[in-house]
Amino acid sequence: MNKNVLLSAALLAFPAAVHAQRTYDQDKMAANFAEMKTQPWYTGGGWTTDFDAAKAKAKETGRPILAYFTRTYTP
Repeated sequence: MNKNVLLSAALLAFPAAVHAQRTYDQDKMAANFAEMKTQPWYTGGGWTTDFDAAKAKAKETGRPILAYFTRTYTP
């Protein structure tokens, strides 16, 4: 079997294996996210969770979009 096929099979199996190992308390994550949204760095940072608004602002200002993705605090 060629190396590319083996690598592809390993990459396809990896996310499922990682997902199977992790379980999260959805209520706790929702509470953490709600608390995070009250922090000064979040409220005063000019962040938006509206992608369409971010695209419009980027087009208006000629600046790129900085996207921050995490699963730590989001339900």
